[in-house]
Amino acid sequence: MDTTIDRIEAWACSLPLPTPLRFGTFEVRTREYAAVRVSTKGGLVADCLAQTRKAPVDVAILDVLAPALIGRDALDTPARLADLAGTLRALERDGVFGRGVSLLEMCLQDLKAQAAGLPLWRLYRDKAEPLDVLLVEGYEMAGEDDESFAARLQARHAEGYRMMKLEAAHYETPALLASRVAAIRRHAGKDLRLVLDFAWSWPSVEHGLKCAAPLRDLDIAWLEDPFHRDRVADYAAVTAGAGIPIGAGDETTQARQMLRLIEADALHVARVDATTLGGFGPAEEVARAAAARGMRVSFHERPEVHQHLAFGLGLADHVEVFPTDRPFDCAHMLILEPAFDRIGKGRLSPPTAPGTGLKLDGKALAKSARRSGQVTHG
Repeated sequence: MDTTIDRIEAWACSLPLPTPLRFGTFEVRTREYAAVRVSTKGGLVADCLAQTRKAPVDVAILDVLAPALIGRDALDTPARLADLAGTLRALERDGVFGRGVSLLEMCLQDLKAQAAGLPLWRLYRDKAEPLDVLLVEGYEMAGEDDESFAARLQARHAEGYRMMKLEAAHYETPALLASRVAAIRRHAGKDLRLVLDFAWSWPSVEHGLKCAAPLRDLDIAWLEDPFHRDRVADYAAVTAGAGIPIGAGDETTQARQMLRLIEADALHVARVDATTLGGFGPAEEVARAAAARGMRVSFHERPEVHQHLAFGLGLADHVEVFPTDRPFDCAHMLILEPAFDRIGKGRLSPPTAPGTGLKLDGKALAKSARRSGQVTHG
């Protein structure tokens, strides 16, 4: 089989949400994605997809990164990553370029696993058990009060889900958030593990400690992303004083930021995102560093790729998934077989398809793309 990289395609896709999602300091009205496809002369095809928040990741891939890979052997992964690093020698590796490298690295790893005829997680180990799903169910829907919100989560709990995430940044006072969480506890009891996502909204340590105080007796699994990742001292302060586990890491493009937080013991939970950190390799490095310090490891959404790290490394007890029957995320509209469809009784089993198994829907891409392009051999 000829594994020479013959074509790299990329799309910038915009999908409007039925209603805006509120995160306290900002709103999300559309979901923005970069989709990428790497094809070899021998017919292997690897797809990947990630959120961009309107950053021109597709442009970075097509104009800067893809030319370094075209005509080269896809299976010589270290050499291809060196090619990408060389291309960025005079540029910053972080931000948009970090996201672009991440997508391409994951495609290269996908092709490697496909060539071996194995699901990608099997490149790490031979066996894995089903994992709990961390269901991102806790966005507020129109007309809901505390009781109806809690009843919706309880209905999911009755389906078998044992972990759920709530958006927690938009509540005007800590008491309002605590009231909602208390309602969930009345409906679902204490065996439902809850994660509260603050989406980088805390202005200070003092504010954070006030937010955490009324939540301490409500059995929260962790409070997520209260600050930007570079605020190591602030993370260390709330980790020491909040009385609730603290986690962080979503969407950082700098592995060194995560390693600083880990080495400072400034977290209880390391949130690891292969779609931004540089791909599977840097994500594995961060996850192993966190586990070595006794921290919990939790992979960010995009379960179609992160499930392979969760099953392969054996360092996480769950996989984060957006429900496809809620108006919270749109990635499933671009994917032929989203991971949510494989969940049974709140658990996800290891995939069996070669590679990552993520396959993009060409018709959906064409319909939603506001920009697209390709780089071909020759």
